[in-house]
Amino acid sequence: MTLNKITPYLTILFTSLILSCSSDNDSAATTTTDPTLANKKALGASARDFLSAEQFTSMNVEIAYVEGFRPSNTTLSNLRNLFSQRLNKPDGVIFTETVVPASTVGALNRDEYTKIEEDNRTVFNVGDELGVWVFFTNENSESDEGNSRILGTAYRNTSCIIFGETLRDFSRGITGPSLTQLETVTTEHEFGHLFGLVNLGTPMVRDHEDETADDDGEETPNKHCNQDNCLMYFQTVADATSTTMNGLPTFGEFCQEDLRANGGK
Repeated sequence: MTLNKITPYLTILFTSLILSCSSDNDSAATTTTDPTLANKKALGASARDFLSAEQFTSMNVEIAYVEGFRPSNTTLSNLRNLFSQRLNKPDGVIFTETVVPASTVGALNRDEYTKIEEDNRTVFNVGDELGVWVFFTNENSESDEGNSRILGTAYRNTSCIIFGETLRDFSRGITGPSLTQLETVTTEHEFGHLFGLVNLGTPMVRDHEDETADDDGEETPNKHCNQDNCLMYFQTVADATSTTMNGLPTFGEFCQEDLRANGGK
């Protein structure tokens, strides 16, 4: 597959915005004593919990993956560096690895990967430790359409999915980009959304939310940065699928300001 045939993008899902989703998965509760409810909120709801040490002084990131789709050690090392650079977690960050049975239903929709999380997630908020779920699946996204491919999706306050088969589609072949490059950029971009970027739980210090004209010509905020040198720029993932990317992107100046103002580094 080549870029002139397929245009990839990262997407975000949260209650009543961007794509439809079942509200009972995010906010409805049958009991107030369910210990997992704090990890079933809307995307962006835990932005300050990630960034500051006010409530959570440590973090446990569950790296869930289907056999054969484990992210590389370099990807995980890059992710650790990101946390060290941007999060105030004085008691540290640990990774918990969980092998998830391979999906056999084909391309996944939201209901399906939410069910996978509910069946397999073991790490939740406990005391002053923030729990996070990152799932590297063996499937593509059901939302892929035409020339658009989705590489990753942040969909709850502490949950995101990385579509491992799609990443491999782009990395295969002589001219394909590094799989580690794709894993790193995709995962760090989705964590940016979990951190509340852009204007998604972390307020903007300066206005820098990208606005793209819709079919009616109206400009619509899309929760990405309008600075083209930023990890949260909407085009970043397309650049990551190219072998011409020069190094790994980082948060731009405006996004860094937002993170620091909301308790981060």
